[in-house]
Amino acid sequence: MEQIRKYKARLDYYYKLLAIYLLFLLVYSMLKGSFISGEFSLTFHDPIIYMTMLFIVIGLIAWLTALIRGKEIEFFQDRFILKNRFGSREIRNDEVISIRYSREKKRYKEEKSEIKRVRIKLKDRHRLLRIRVSEFYDERKLINEFKNLSKVTGKIE
Repeated sequence: MEQIRKYKARLDYYYKLLAIYLLFLLVYSMLKGSFISGEFSLTFHDPIIYMTMLFIVIGLIAWLTALIRGKEIEFFQDRFILKNRFGSREIRNDEVISIRYSREKKRYKEEKSEIKRVRIKLKDRHRLLRIRVSEFYDERKLINEFKNLSKVTGKIE
């Protein structure tokens, strides 16, 4: 039985973004509200509230799009598969011409990886296949998978 190693796309960025915008909308609308004869009334006719609502709607659309897409990478012994909900692409190790890594930068947080992107040149594709490592859970393990792939194929640049 072949061992499958899966890496799913992260969605926590969208959760944080929506939480911050909703918190800002709540705090700002409370500050803009007024007490009239013992009642509190909210003011919604304000351009800042409209802009914040627009950002919330755009964030919701981006989150739903990423959730529906469901990106995933699966590694096998002799190939890896790039998947989403609508299709998949299987890439065998012998199709890989070269693997390049972005410049290694120093990070302040230890859980963050030092490599941002992996660029893979394939035989049947003119453009490079770019994979942003930070979009997936277990960044370090994913980078190790690509480093192992480059060792197996012997095609690192």
